[in-house]
Amino acid sequence: MSKTALSSQLSKLAAFVAVMVAMAMPLRASGVAVQQAALGLALLGALVLVGLNANVRRAFKAALAPPQARIIAAVFVAWAITVPFSHAPLGSLEIGMRGGLFVLAATLIWAVLREYDGAQQLLWKVLIVTSIGLAVLALLSLNGVHGIITVLKAQSYLAERPHIIFKAFAATSMCLIPVVAWMGRKLDGPWRWWGYSFAPLALMVMVQTHNRSALAGFMAMTIAGALLLTLARQKHARALLATVGAGATGIVAWVAIKEITSIDNIANAPSGTAQPDAYLPFWLLDPHRQNIWKFVFERFLDHPWVGNGIDQINRLPGAKMPVPGLDASAALVPSHPHNWALEILAETGLIGFLPLVFALAFVAWKLIQRYLQDENEADLALLTLMAGFWASALFNFSIWATWWQLTFVVLFAVVASAREHA
Repeated sequence: MSKTALSSQLSKLAAFVAVMVAMAMPLRASGVAVQQAALGLALLGALVLVGLNANVRRAFKAALAPPQARIIAAVFVAWAITVPFSHAPLGSLEIGMRGGLFVLAATLIWAVLREYDGAQQLLWKVLIVTSIGLAVLALLSLNGVHGIITVLKAQSYLAERPHIIFKAFAATSMCLIPVVAWMGRKLDGPWRWWGYSFAPLALMVMVQTHNRSALAGFMAMTIAGALLLTLARQKHARALLATVGAGATGIVAWVAIKEITSIDNIANAPSGTAQPDAYLPFWLLDPHRQNIWKFVFERFLDHPWVGNGIDQINRLPGAKMPVPGLDASAALVPSHPHNWALEILAETGLIGFLPLVFALAFVAWKLIQRYLQDENEADLALLTLMAGFWASALFNFSIWATWWQLTFVVLFAVVASAREHA
């Protein structure tokens, strides 16, 4: 095959990788399997491109050299140190290594997109269209249109409980907001307004699925964005800050109102029923989470340096005990701690927690410096993505969940690949 023919075939393969990556994130609405299948196909294509395109290979190797890469690698080394002390060392090793492989896979995708500009712009368009389309379908289902879940899940026997089924998609949609808006602005023209239109759709999905962790992430990313715009002395910064303040107040008020019924039910429990321990108002944080966090923090105190093992907290003695005063199905740790900071602390100890916090702070600081220096909107999108993801993860989803990790690292790689000086 001639060089020209090979180059043409590789460009088509890069376009395939871009389409699979673009569709994967919104396809969380269809479930984890569909999302991971699309990313798996994208990774296979990226591996072929790394093998056949020297420029992609050089970009991938170059990505492993900067200080940020070495600091991130140090996090995985720190986690590895804690593995021998785990409640189940082999299980912890598997989950920790899987996280490292996800980072490398995202770096491969980044390298491909750096080399193929055309594929990058194709990705932007497909991601915008797919995100809007699936958000609309989710909203139609949430508002009483039957059959949509059956089609998305390809399961005719599935009970339609859209407020449960689309809850994870609401979190993904929150992460997509700054990315889709940035892509629309990059494409410009009508695409700019399509990019903007996704934000209210995503917010409606969050509200109608009652996903408070996603709303917390949305608040964090809007506050972070407003502060960064203010520091960069952008126009209309004051109006933006006022809007953010009003929005945050509205979200808190909505959460408080939605929780009044739950509070009344607990307060009016039959006499003799024990009341669950709580340290914060129930409208702000439900008693179940408060008891989960209390149990997890106590397990951290048991082994403060090396923790109890990656992804092991719900397997420790007492984790499945029901919370006094709540339903018998409300275990102290039903599946995970619902808080990434407590999860990392309890499972990897200070040895695993402090390097991660340092790595996140270092990356964020570098992005802030770059944004304030040249006001590149890619850096703004990356910072707001970080704010939204890590704030939301303080309230829900295990940080070891495959789809949740992939959501962050892949979206981060996609945006970073368009940065002139990555």
